[in-house]
Amino acid sequence: MKKSSARKGSTRKRLTLAGVAAFAIGGMIGCNAPSASEPQAASTSKGGAAQRTSPPSASAKARGASNVRRASGQSPSSASSRKDLNDLKGAKLSITIMGDSYSSGVGGGSYSGGRCFRSSNSTGNLYAEGLRKRGADVEVRDVSCANSRIEQVTMSQKSAVLGSSVINGPQADGVSSGTDLVVMTIGGNDMGFGSLLKTCLMSKSQADECRNSIAEARRSLNDVEGKYRRIFSAIRQRGLRSDATIAVMAYPTLVRDDSFTLRDSSGGTVRVSDEIRALSREGNKKIAEIVKADNASHPGQTVFVSDVPDRFEGHQPHADRSKDDGDGLWIHPVNYLTVGNFISWYHPNAAGYRQYAAALRDKLKSAGFERSLAKRKTPGQDKTSGQGRAFKQGSASGQSDVSKRRESSKQG
Repeated sequence: MKKSSARKGSTRKRLTLAGVAAFAIGGMIGCNAPSASEPQAASTSKGGAAQRTSPPSASAKARGASNVRRASGQSPSSASSRKDLNDLKGAKLSITIMGDSYSSGVGGGSYSGGRCFRSSNSTGNLYAEGLRKRGADVEVRDVSCANSRIEQVTMSQKSAVLGSSVINGPQADGVSSGTDLVVMTIGGNDMGFGSLLKTCLMSKSQADECRNSIAEARRSLNDVEGKYRRIFSAIRQRGLRSDATIAVMAYPTLVRDDSFTLRDSSGGTVRVSDEIRALSREGNKKIAEIVKADNASHPGQTVFVSDVPDRFEGHQPHADRSKDDGDGLWIHPVNYLTVGNFISWYHPNAAGYRQYAAALRDKLKSAGFERSLAKRKTPGQDKTSGQGRAFKQGSASGQSDVSKRRESSKQG
């Protein structure tokens, strides 16, 4: 009898512990008690015996789903917000592409625009096409041109071959109050990279000229800031709205880190790949500083797409052309077997421009540009401002969204 009583006591103890554990686990899963206005999920009889629980109500199911979302850190509307952000049907915008050969898409093929060599595979055109696939109505105005310098933003560009023949008008004229986004890559020609590549990479017998080109490029960096300020001033004078965005693209480092050197006439060594890579980094750093300074007076309007060099690393040609095998390159190498295509040398190929477009898309998303674009689909959007492509400047909704975007995009 004593053993039987002991076993019964032990059994009751285990059942009690199990009940406590079940209560604790149940409390963690269903932590929200129903309010006084809601029916209880279960009731008890006067005798204290538990009644069978009724099927959960619709409100209880909703609460359960809400609890799961909160536990995962997901807001109730986050899934639909992501869907709305990706679906741009009904959104309208106007994009202006301006700048040099890296903007026009030299190396991407499928050219138009005469000697400006504008490619349908350029960064701006590929980004616009991606927006169209998501339903947006996108107007593109491409005023970029190969060989252009910063001064050609405000002055007509003349042909280097045909003398006084004008091949492109002032690029700033491609911007208006209807422009929502300006995409540009410019400054490389002002820094002397064209001459640098010719003397240091296209002919191994010009080490002396290469050294001079490196020194000249480094000196020219000091002049770029003032020139860029004139770009921003010119396009704002054309009516660019304060809620429009200017996206300035970085340049890739054009060669790999292969320690390629040349020997000059005095017997000295010119560290070609090291110097070219260093100048690329210095040029991008200078442009980043310029963008940061512009944002001090126009908060959040200008963004610098700085991760282009990181994306391209390992996909550039070797400074020592004998090491190139052509596999995985995103930049056209020097290839004397295709002299007719020499304009493409040291410019991105189609795969490279896809990487450029991806970098632009990611930056604009993080800066809030696409979120503001998605909001333009909402009822009550202004149909008259910016050729119907933007909310009315100065409106409460427009200014609120712009302020949020600028807060998230303060960067240099």
